Amino acid sequence: MQPRRARHPRHRLPQGFLPSPLARAVVLACLTATASALPSLSVAQSVAGEHAVARHDIPAGTLDQALNAFAARAGITLSIDGALTAGKASRGLAGSYGVRDGLAALLAGSGLEAVPGAGGGFVLRAAPAPAPATPPAAASTTLPTVTVSARGDFPDALPPAYAGGQVARGARLGLLGNRDVMDTPFNVSSYTSELIQNQQPATIADILDNDPAVRMSSRGRNTSVGGGDNFFLRGFGLANRDISLNGLYGVLPYGTLSLETVERIEVLKGPGALLTGMAPSGGVGGAVNVVPKRATDAPITRFTASYASDSQWGGHIDLGRRWGDQNQFGVRINGVYRDGDAATSGQSARLTAGAVGLDYRGERLRASLDLGYQSDDVTGAAVGYRLAPALTTIPAAPKAGERFAQSWERRKYTDDYQVAQVEYDLSDSLMLYGAAGARDHRHTNYRTESRILNSAGNLTTSAVSYPEYSRSSSYLLGTRLKFDALTARHELNLAASSMDIDAGYGYAQWAGAASNLYNPAVVADPMATGAPFAGFFDMRLASDTRLSSVGLSDSISWHDGAVQLILGLRHQKVSVDNYAGTAPANPRISGYERSTNSPALGLVVKPWDHTSVYANYIEGLSAGVTAPPDAENAGEAFPPVKTKQKELGIKRDFGRVIGSLALFEIEQPNAITVPGSTPATQRYVMDGEQRNRGLEFSAFGEVARGVRVLGGVTYLQAKQVRTQGGANDGKDAIVAPRWFGNAGLEWDTGFLPGLTLSTRVLLTGSQYVNAQNTLRLPGWARWDVGARYALQGVGRPVTLRANVLNVANRGYWEGSAGSGGIVLSAPRTVNLSATIDF
Repeated sequence: MQPRRARHPRHRLPQGFLPSPLARAVVLACLTATASALPSLSVAQSVAGEHAVARHDIPAGTLDQALNAFAARAGITLSIDGALTAGKASRGLAGSYGVRDGLAALLAGSGLEAVPGAGGGFVLRAAPAPAPATPPAAASTTLPTVTVSARGDFPDALPPAYAGGQVARGARLGLLGNRDVMDTPFNVSSYTSELIQNQQPATIADILDNDPAVRMSSRGRNTSVGGGDNFFLRGFGLANRDISLNGLYGVLPYGTLSLETVERIEVLKGPGALLTGMAPSGGVGGAVNVVPKRATDAPITRFTASYASDSQWGGHIDLGRRWGDQNQFGVRINGVYRDGDAATSGQSARLTAGAVGLDYRGERLRASLDLGYQSDDVTGAAVGYRLAPALTTIPAAPKAGERFAQSWERRKYTDDYQVAQVEYDLSDSLMLYGAAGARDHRHTNYRTESRILNSAGNLTTSAVSYPEYSRSSSYLLGTRLKFDALTARHELNLAASSMDIDAGYGYAQWAGAASNLYNPAVVADPMATGAPFAGFFDMRLASDTRLSSVGLSDSISWHDGAVQLILGLRHQKVSVDNYAGTAPANPRISGYERSTNSPALGLVVKPWDHTSVYANYIEGLSAGVTAPPDAENAGEAFPPVKTKQKELGIKRDFGRVIGSLALFEIEQPNAITVPGSTPATQRYVMDGEQRNRGLEFSAFGEVARGVRVLGGVTYLQAKQVRTQGGANDGKDAIVAPRWFGNAGLEWDTGFLPGLTLSTRVLLTGSQYVNAQNTLRLPGWARWDVGARYALQGVGRPVTLRANVLNVANRGYWEGSAGSGGIVLSAPRTVNLSATIDF
């Protein structure tokens, strides 16, 4: 009998949110309408370009490099005689300036000036000698006007980028809002849109490659896997679906996240139950938050054409405008389309994504609405290789880029999401805020599963169909109060959140076939041949999970922030209903409702200028487990699992470089079985433990003029403690390498202004993939290189970029897919793009 194609059940979004078709229509209509208006916009901008105000963050360096960077960002032509600028330096430029004011600021003290040229643009020349001094009585009291329109005075305005522009000075810490990195008792990193644009990432995994505390358990688009992104932070798992948007969980695309719509990626290392509440799938190694793009004071009209090996071509349009006498109203529109063959043989990928960000920023009221759609469709997508129980040695990894999947295999993630957020200042010291969001996710998952049988690479390969869906809604309501009491400054934060996730799946499996890791067999499409299968195709409700919490914190500071103390508590409630997904009637078969309290403490002390010493105790939360049917306490539901972290660290701001060193210990309980009341029975209890101890070093910034660094190293001891019967006590935890680190370097060349060269190295030590420590993946290294060149083309700023990942095309086992399998490295991938600002 021909199998029935899976149908996705229809769901209704929370009242007040746009249904998926309408959300897509809005995005596409806005993109089309704005794109059609580009010619008229360009004309208007060319007329007003000289008076346009733009945001600049130009680092100190040679004068000609600073002037070239300014001209490219301001969209002007500037003729420079190298003899005039030779040997001259610039202190850089930070802030929002008009063209004339920006040039004047850069040239201050240089003895040069920029004047309008006869053919348009500006020409650099020696400034005339100053006129004789005017007697005081006749001196003018009118100062020249400098237009600065930076909007950094909002309570939750983004922290500015640090020297070098790759990492910001601070990040959002959930309940605590945005905090400067030197005022934060945690290890955080915030990667900027400049870094994102320059590195041309396929998904968020490519940007997290810059973080020395993060390693991948699986990767998405343009890799040997081609599925979803999943990560390890400090040795504990974190799924892509655990990434938040402006602190709100359950709204971003489920499997992968493309970054054309993203302004910042913020990474908290370690658990964060107080700050963010429990993540949807219970990730505790850290937290990743995404900040969406917003319209800037300066208009944005930008188009990027891109290419990725083997033959993927695409385009990205980015439009931003503000209106109002104070630029109160803003709209930012991003749309991207890419399609073609990937670097892995036999694999092709198609990405369609769009987002509209609307915002209002008034004197007391701030509000925003984000509407997004993403379709990530990969054909020839494989997954990690499972390991047979009798396997004694893991075979060497095959050559990178070879064909591993069948031509009919396909993984397609489709997501619609909507998020509304609002803040209102009742007074200078009291603010109310709230947010609501929803996501509708569908996943076509028709592929093979392969199990490695022996060291020769022999496999058993079977076809499976595992379609999934989920529907989530998320809400947040809170208030912040600032006041002085007991000789200290207090910021009291109170927030309540809730999230509801319905999830379901279908599952069908066909008989296995013999294959080999180095010479994969061709497996016919079982749906096309009508082969018999076990399972079902229609997706059925599997679970309904409800997470709710209330968090309270008090941030106390003394002596102008020289001593800061954070005290907090979150009450978390978890409710789960499980349904018989394999039964056509789909009845509810089990469920539980439990709650717990999670305290936290953070301390920052600044013993010297530009130095912070910090300590914290904080917990992470995961859903509690239920005792299995064969246990004496079958059906017993345990409270949410608490993962506990203790951390001590120091941060130093050297002026252009920030370095940090952190020492941490994280303990996570595990479930084990113990003897029951009789010799023939056993009980299921939470008495095992994984204990990760580590030392983390990281640094970012500009070590010299035009030379930027980003990277660090982590030393990790992840051990199993109190294992079942003590069999594995003291052995390494799985997929937790002892050493791993990154080193990235960028250099603005002096021999060709506008040219920047970059390189990055990733190193990862060996790691075990089974609890008995008998199966080990060898360590690996990856080398990436890049270049970009900013120039004036057709009278407009143009930036050409080239990045090569895995230059040596090394094939290696990168890590574990998190479900008992191991994943291959991505092959050498070339990314090219050209960006033009209109």
